[in-house]
Amino acid sequence: MNTRLLFLPFTLLITAPASAQDVSSPLSPLFECRQISDATARLACLDSAVDQLYASEGSGDVVVVGRDDIEAAEEATYGLDISGLRLPGLMNFNLSGGESTDLANAAAPAAGTEAESASHRVERNDAGEITRIEGLAIENLERGAYNRLIVTLQNGQVWRQIDDTRIIYSRRQPVSEMSAAVRSAALGSHLMDLNDRGRWFRVRRER
Repeated sequence: MNTRLLFLPFTLLITAPASAQDVSSPLSPLFECRQISDATARLACLDSAVDQLYASEGSGDVVVVGRDDIEAAEEATYGLDISGLRLPGLMNFNLSGGESTDLANAAAPAAGTEAESASHRVERNDAGEITRIEGLAIENLERGAYNRLIVTLQNGQVWRQIDDTRIIYSRRQPVSEMSAAVRSAALGSHLMDLNDRGRWFRVRRER
């Protein structure tokens, strides 16, 4: 039988339906073949279904997305308002809540930042949603209006302080040696902490 089937448990298939009502899974024909009792007919059905799936992938109607791709996409969009977009979530992979330390970098990092990206620690809730990211390397710190911080991370993300919490940090420490943590708060807001000091301030991601 066609060995292409062996790759299916480790990926997520995303379809581009012709209409909003077309919500059938691209794997439905494969599952339907299991109902055929005759072995020869079942094998023929499976071969036909796999060929159809292969053709759909080649035409772009079906996109195969790996778990690492979804993890990286969720980190890259953490803190952004993407309510109008529908992205596959890690709950499709039956990922329980907890911590992960081997995620891809949240965005394309600058040269020489591979070590920092590998040290990220990401916490998720039972639904697989990111609730906290620690160990984010900082690229730049500056003060904006009302003396509020603007934090640029080495992964390209920019977070702006939106409350009046007074944040003091040592200018003797190189910014490249500093790190940030971001966690989810009430009503879709986010809090940030610098250098694990435990002084959280409210932030909004700008890019």
